[in-house]
Amino acid sequence: MTGFARGEAADETASLEVAVRAVNGRFLDLKLRTPMELDGCEPMVRKIVKRRVRRGQLQINVQLSLETAETPTLDRELADAYLAAHKELAEGHGVSQEPDLTAVLRIPGVLSQTKQGDEEQRARLDALLTQALEEALSKFNVERRKEGESIAADVRARAETIAAETAQLEEAVSDLVPEFQKRLERRLTELLDDTAVEPQRLLQEAALIADKTDISEELQRLAAHAVRLRELLDDDGETGKQMDFLAQELNREANTLLSKTTPLGAKGLPVTEAGLRLKAEIEKIREQAQNLE
Repeated sequence: MTGFARGEAADETASLEVAVRAVNGRFLDLKLRTPMELDGCEPMVRKIVKRRVRRGQLQINVQLSLETAETPTLDRELADAYLAAHKELAEGHGVSQEPDLTAVLRIPGVLSQTKQGDEEQRARLDALLTQALEEALSKFNVERRKEGESIAADVRARAETIAAETAQLEEAVSDLVPEFQKRLERRLTELLDDTAVEPQRLLQEAALIADKTDISEELQRLAAHAVRLRELLDDDGETGKQMDFLAQELNREANTLLSKTTPLGAKGLPVTEAGLRLKAEIEKIREQAQNLE
């Protein structure tokens, strides 16, 4: 599902904002961007997200503003490493250029407002992050629920259309086999001129055609799948993946139905048209299944 939400948290030392953006996805794919002060928080964030979200490509951005007036801390070891690398490259390539200290200070981790290893400060930041993330995910899920209700209504309507088309087809195909018997008898009579057609042979040919064109099992399964679709929409659990699988099964039955109408010729045209309408509805359901958790 698509969605966007923000969450905020603050105390006397810092304020933090979490932005959650999501697009459709079959699985949970999380991408996290955090400031240097929150390095290593990804396992905690993933654990919180997995409790609230099952599917989708999520981009989570965290912005931190420290209110403390502490003097920024210089990571001299890290700065020296960058300067040494600059010197080594300059000498190796015969380049005479002084390093830009301002640029070095901008390198993440070289200059920070929190002391690395300050467990108390880090614990406060983790608590703020948890609070802001929970708020963002709560808002996010409210929006997704609204979208889910709209999608569910659409899928329910399509499931009812499939059930109605299937019921109409069951009535339409009931007269096809007798009609084929008559047509076959006329055709054989024309081919054999005035020669009498052996009834047993006629019955055998009609039975063969009936077997090749019998779509009763496909119609029964289509009807059953349509019922199961509506049942899934009434469940409170994770339905997206189940619906996606069910849509694949529906599509398989519709394809088989269409393949069996080929020998029917013009008489099977209404069945073919109905089968194509079914496939169009099923494809829409498959698309919507990607949006549901």
